[in-house]
Amino acid sequence: MSSSLKNQRLRTIEMISSINKDLRAKGHKLTLEILKEGIWMRGTFPFKNGIKKRTYISTGLKADPKSAPLAEIRSIALLTAIKETGSVPDPLPWENKKVDKSGYPKILVKDAILQLKEDFFGVDTKNPISRNNTWKTMEYGLLKLNPDAYLTTDYLASMIIEGSKNPEGSTMDNTKKKLKQYYKRLGNLAGLPDIKNLDKIEVVYETAPRVTTDLGDLLELTEEAINHPRYGWLTCCMIIYGCRPSETLSLIPKENGSAKVLTIKKKKGLPTWRTTMALPHDYPKKLNLFEINRPLSFKKPEDFDPVASKKITDQWGRWIKKLRPELTLYDLRHSWARRSIIEGVPSGLASRCLGHSITVFEKTYLETTDEKDIDDYINRKN
Repeated sequence: MSSSLKNQRLRTIEMISSINKDLRAKGHKLTLEILKEGIWMRGTFPFKNGIKKRTYISTGLKADPKSAPLAEIRSIALLTAIKETGSVPDPLPWENKKVDKSGYPKILVKDAILQLKEDFFGVDTKNPISRNNTWKTMEYGLLKLNPDAYLTTDYLASMIIEGSKNPEGSTMDNTKKKLKQYYKRLGNLAGLPDIKNLDKIEVVYETAPRVTTDLGDLLELTEEAINHPRYGWLTCCMIIYGCRPSETLSLIPKENGSAKVLTIKKKKGLPTWRTTMALPHDYPKKLNLFEINRPLSFKKPEDFDPVASKKITDQWGRWIKKLRPELTLYDLRHSWARRSIIEGVPSGLASRCLGHSITVFEKTYLETTDEKDIDDYINRKN
């Protein structure tokens, strides 16, 4: 055996040992072993005949450093399938690709995503951190899909249209393009014969209605919410600074009324810092927003985790609905934008605070101003 192959073998053994420690720490009763130049799973498994048997199950992977992380993914996939069905499935989760009489593959979304993840990480890369961040961004779009649905082009098409309806209140072309890209990759790998039909989808940019909330009502909401141990600080910051829900997890208020915040958008690359400002200017001090209190924090761009962020903001959104059934989190952001217009903040500055282009700001917010906004502006000037 050459020295390079020997080093590769030792590296694989080290990786498998580390993975086994991780599996044990998570309470999984399964170990990975190298047999016959492949990676196998060893454990006591329940089979469909009702018999539990201590045996080996092949991961279908070669024993090399590139395959070791995929073996961990497959071992967890097997354990998940056993938990759901009560026995070792046939075919195994990563083999679940049946074809009906028409030649159309029958595969569940969750199994297709597993295959995509394996394919994505199954290539050599000089920058694993960057690749992992790219996967997290892709996964954010993939999580919009129902994991137990059958993967079809029609289903993916409907989810592109539905999933690209941005909570900001509009259908975003960039989001549509990204979802197309992710879902085409998913469909191609699964062998969907008509996946190119996704290119025919056109989504018209349209603004959705927003709940109009008086400033007085919102300031009353801040005083009501501020003492909540999990979502109080986040809610107040969203009302006062107008950032996106996920961005509040990085927001750092400053004494001068401005705040530093990561701009979170569904596109490649890491989030970037921007500056926003408080409206009203005196409320950060009044609410003591300088004492940061949130369930999760992203202190630098590479810390951002879209999956963890989505979990927090989804829970937070449900909490807001219980507190104010007529409101969504994005209504709070929208109110800041309308307030900036009433107070005469220049569009260029307001759009920059919101993390928008001027075009999107004017399309999303200026067109929703009404007679009451005009009256409020005149009253402020008088």
